[in-house]
Amino acid sequence: MTQFEYYSHNKMSQVKNDFTPALIKELKSFLVERVVDNMSTEDLVQYVTDDLDDMYKNMADEEFLNDAKNYWDDGFDDVIEEIREYADCDFKKDRRDDFLDSLSEGKDLDDYGSKVDALVDSMGVTDEDVSTTHRRKDLDLL
Repeated sequence: MTQFEYYSHNKMSQVKNDFTPALIKELKSFLVERVVDNMSTEDLVQYVTDDLDDMYKNMADEEFLNDAKNYWDDGFDDVIEEIREYADCDFKKDRRDDFLDSLSEGKDLDDYGSKVDALVDSMGVTDEDVSTTHRRKDLDLL
């Protein structure tokens, strides 16, 4: 049990409350949900990018390589070759700039949301309901 003192705007005074571990756990979960919900897409992408950068920076090389192999699976050799060529070239452009540019093809570059829309469009994601009903064609037509 954790006791916490704070100013309550509802009671207009200082209050002391006891917080059980279960209550704190639920409060943490709700706070995460609200913070993420109120983040812009750009801020959310930046946060995840920074978090992953930090995680991979602090990960042992062998563990990182295992994660990368699992992520790219059959394409791992192709990715290694592409990165090797990039690392050895004289002219290097930030790969993240290329990625963000690819999200904005045909869209307003100042609108980050349109970049996300372009990515979603390129993945073939649709808002339309997909029918799970299979219609059988007449065997005479086959």
